[in-house]
Parts: sequence; structure tokens; C-alpha cells
Amino acid sequence: MISLPLSDEVIKSLSRHELNILKYVYEHTEEILDVSIQEFSSQVSYSSATVLRFCRKLGYSGFAEFKYALRAAKRESSGGREHSPGEGRPRSADMMIDLLSSNIQATANLIQEEQLLQTFRLFDSSAPIYIWAPGGITDTAGEYLEKLLFSVGRQGVYRIESSRLFSHLMNTVPKDSAVVLISTSGTFDTSIRLGKLAQMNGIPVFSITPYTSNEIADLSAVSFRFFTDQRENLGAEYTSRLPIFFIIHTIIQCYLKYKEQTGLSREGGSHDSSV
Repeated sequence: MISLPLSDEVIKSLSRHELNILKYVYEHTEEILDVSIQEFSSQVSYSSATVLRFCRKLGYSGFAEFKYALRAAKRESSGGREHSPGEGRPRSADMMIDLLSSNIQATANLIQEEQLLQTFRLFDSSAPIYIWAPGGITDTAGEYLEKLLFSVGRQGVYRIESSRLFSHLMNTVPKDSAVVLISTSGTFDTSIRLGKLAQMNGIPVFSITPYTSNEIADLSAVSFRFFTDQRENLGAEYTSRLPIFFIIHTIIQCYLKYKEQTGLSREGGSHDSSV
């Protein structure tokens, strides 16, 4: 039996039908990991709308996210190990690769066209872009984004490493500026504070955060989400940043394709884009 991290507030918010769904999940976890929402609805004898409402009350965007959380909880309950029959070995390299691949695939499914279009509008504007660089491994992702933006000819991109300087800038820069926050947890206090300061000053926040509910995503005008396992070793955080790099790479590749297509449309004299 797996255990999901549900607060008392969430439990109290569930209706009788939703509590029945939760009970079924606990008792039949293995059976629902690979089914569709329609198949699951049939299993629990409730509508897909009820199931979707249940998932959202638990903090997930949909049934696919919920199933991913179940898989993660299942791995956690088994001590992060996968065993072959009759063997006591930890999960193999192949299993780790499969896990990373599934994280990338699930992340790709979360990228929405409207998110990309809003991001492209920012890239096409002259608005200054400030990337918060909190230090550590995540800062490498911010540097990667900065360099890729320069490589496609985007000027006015600034990676800021000092929280004090960033706070000052949020109080002085024009409101057509934009802030980029990248976080592996979505709960880093300094990033949340800077995001709130930007929001308070009317400066839109573009973020890359985990799929789980988090404060940085909630205050963002555009929020790209990714799947990954939160990991620590002897107190040191070493969560994989691969899905973050995938999102950044995808945004830039799609932007190049977008520029190519809109450029061709303009040359043909038939461009009528709302972007």
C-alpha cells in the first residue's frame, strides 16, 4: 500500500465519492498505473469529471500527473529500489535510463502551445529579461538559457546572482521587463520572495518548476512544469536537472521554428498572426 502526502485540509475537502476513489487508489495502485482516465472511471464507477476534480483537489493538473505521483510514491515506499525476482540488487542502469526517459516524455506532454506563444512574444519584444541565478547547480540552467537567447540574437538578457541587486532592480526597472525563475523544488524562499516582489511591481514572471503545486508556479504569468524525482544524499540535494534543460532546449528550438514560419509567411504577404 502506497502513501500519498495529503494534508488534513486536503482530506477534509474531499467529498464522500472522492474519498471512495482515494480508498480504491490505495487498495488497487498497481492496477491503475497504466490505465486511461476513462478506464479508471469505469473501475471506480464515477465519471471522468469526478475523477479529474479529485486529482485537482489533491494538487495535480490531471490524471496523468496523478499517476506519475503514484509511481513516485511506489518507488519511495520500496526504498527507491527495484528488484528482479529472486535478486537483491538495486535498480539497474537501464531502469534509471527508463526513469529519466519517462520524466522527459511526461515533461514534454505538459508543454502547451499557449505557453510557448506567450514566451515567443516576450522574445520578440525589446523587454529586458532578468534571469535569477540563485547559485548551485540550478544556476547552470539559467546560464544555459542566457546563452541560448544570445545565440538566437536576443539582446537585453541579464543573469543576476545577487538577491539584493535583484530586489533593487524589481523596484526600478520598467514594467515591460520580465523575470525568469528556475527552481527544482518551487519552494526556495528567496526565489519566492523575488517572484512576489516582481509580481507586486507588475513585472511578469516566467518560471520552470516541478509538476507539483508550488508557490513560484502560482505567481507566474507563464509556468513551464517538469517531472523529476526529488533526491538527496547525506543532506546534499542532487535532483536531476535534465527535464529543465529539455524545456529550455525545446523552447528555443520551437522559437527558431516559429521565426522561420512567420518569416516565410511575411515574405508571402499572407501573415496574419495574433502573436
